[in-house]
This record gives sequence, C-alpha cells and structure tokens, in this order.
Amino acid sequence: MISGLGDIKEGLVFHAGTAEQDGQIVTAGGRVIALTSMASTMQAALALSNHNANLLQFDGKYFRRDIGFDLQ
Repeated sequence: MISGLGDIKEGLVFHAGTAEQDGQIVTAGGRVIALTSMASTMQAALALSNHNANLLQFDGKYFRRDIGFDLQ
C-alpha cells in the first residue's frame, strides 16, 4: 500500500506502476510514481518535490535525486 498520497497538497502526482486493490493504491512494479512541482525558482520546485517524495511511504521505496538538472 502507498500511504501519504492525500498529504500532497502542492504539486502533481503521476501514477505509472500503481493499481487499486481493495480500495487502496498499491505498487504494481517498475517506476511507480512521478512527482512534479512548480515554484518561482527551480531550487524551490526541487525542494517541494523532495518534500512530497518524503510524504509517500511504501515497501521498497527509493527515489532519484538527479532528474531535471538538465533543464537549466
């Protein structure tokens, strides 16, 4: 089960490898979720995305911290 989805108030959550099972969102393998945040600076958006990633919890969770830096 993925917990914390309802705690994300700012930003967009894109589901990729998720499924609904017994009324809960669960991982279905692979890349599970992509988080996108918008702010006045790239650094602020990155901080918000990292904050949102920390709100989500599920078994085997890990997230990349190197994506998006080529946008500068």
